[in-house]
Amino acid sequence: MSIALKNAVRIVTDAVDVISKRFPIKWEDITNKPTIPTIDVTDFYTKEEIDKILNANNQLVSQDGTVWKPTIDNNGVVSWKKVMPNGQ
Repeated sequence: MSIALKNAVRIVTDAVDVISKRFPIKWEDITNKPTIPTIDVTDFYTKEEIDKILNANNQLVSQDGTVWKPTIDNNGVVSWKKVMPNGQ
């Protein structure tokens, strides 16, 4: 290791040491800590549910039940494409 690199490492190490001594705050030492709430994951959507919601919100359905999905080109023009029953 070069001398310049050794000096840089020493400077950084010393700086971290000084900061650690100046601010010796540990989570265990803090009084009146907020409690960490438990999270009830039963209220969250699954990936499949989110995909279904996004899919339903980004389409139009005509009166005859035909599904239309939007597409946008590089010029910002939105066009609607008929979704075929086989998913295309």
